Amino acid sequence: MNTAKYAVGAFREAVNDLLIPEIKSIKVSIDSLRMEMQLRNEKQTESIQHPSQKLDFAIDIRERLDSLETRLPRQ
Repeated sequence: MNTAKYAVGAFREAVNDLLIPEIKSIKVSIDSLRMEMQLRNEKQTESIQHPSQKLDFAIDIRERLDSLETRLPRQ
């Protein structure tokens, strides 16, 4: 019985000494990757919105131009 307790204790100590730091390191890496992916996603969303804003501006200018052309007398 005493040997079993020793074996369990040694196993727990090995887990604490070896696996716990590795798990923490992996968690830090995952958090870092998650942040990087979020930043890339925000940047991609911003780059998608930018052409959309340009398109909206171009449509607005075209509508204004059409409005002015209809007001001018035809030659």
